[in-house]
Amino acid sequence: MTQTGDDLVQFLRARLDEDEQLAQAATPGPWTQSGIGDYGWTVSFSQPGSGVETADSDQGRADADFIASHDPARVLAEIASKMSILTDYTKEQWVMEQGHRTGWTEGGQSVREYLIKGWAALYESHPDYRQEWRRP
Repeated sequence: MTQTGDDLVQFLRARLDEDEQLAQAATPGPWTQSGIGDYGWTVSFSQPGSGVETADSDQGRADADFIASHDPARVLAEIASKMSILTDYTKEQWVMEQGHRTGWTEGGQSVREYLIKGWAALYESHPDYRQEWRRP
């Protein structure tokens, strides 16, 4: 794999590891938008007395819906899926560098790289992000 490819994969794995740590540290789900509380829309977490409350407004309801839809289980599933694709990308790149071809040709690998660069762009404000990773 090229140095740029290695660095991109390492960068993305590090960001996903950080996201995973945050999700694992959060109150476990399910998180549910549970309607109007004393001060606004509420999102209840799985433990009694835990949750957040947003403003009593249409925007507050939208915020509560958004928070509930991003519970830790969903985030962890997304991370696992992305890590699996990163692993496949790394393995396939190694196979190609050895001069072999498998079911995933260069075209398939290009699709993976396109996805990976898109995921990395989500972290473009991170100081280690490189502009060379931007998708064309």
